[in-house]
Amino acid sequence: MNVPIDSSVKIKPFSSDTDKDKQGLLLDAEIYRDKLDNQWTDLKTEATGYGKKALVIGGVVATTFLVMNAFLPKNKKAKVKPEPPEELVLVEKSKVSKKKSQSTVGQAVQSLAWTLAVGWARKKLKHVIEDEQKTE
Repeated sequence: MNVPIDSSVKIKPFSSDTDKDKQGLLLDAEIYRDKLDNQWTDLKTEATGYGKKALVIGGVVATTFLVMNAFLPKNKKAKVKPEPPEELVLVEKSKVSKKKSQSTVGQAVQSLAWTLAVGWARKKLKHVIEDEQKTE
């Protein structure tokens, strides 16, 4: 069972001067602490940047949703009505077809607007990711 020796570990011969060894270990600990602090600072900076970008994209999506809800017609649920006489059936069918066509147009516009908004957000996110990869 040959286990390769880690080259980063320094093997020092035993010495009776423990104060010197202690100072060396404290110096090594301080170096590692500084490296960890630098890495932690970098992680916080990156997380803040990603968080801001996510908030911008989320804000665009939420704003689009609110604006579309404000301008597009609302779908009203049909109430259950008793069967009308046969003479009125022809008149009601023509009214229903107009309402359905209007709501269909509104739904089509809403669908198109959502598609455009999501496409824009996807492109924006793609550019952000590409920029991050270029900086690394």
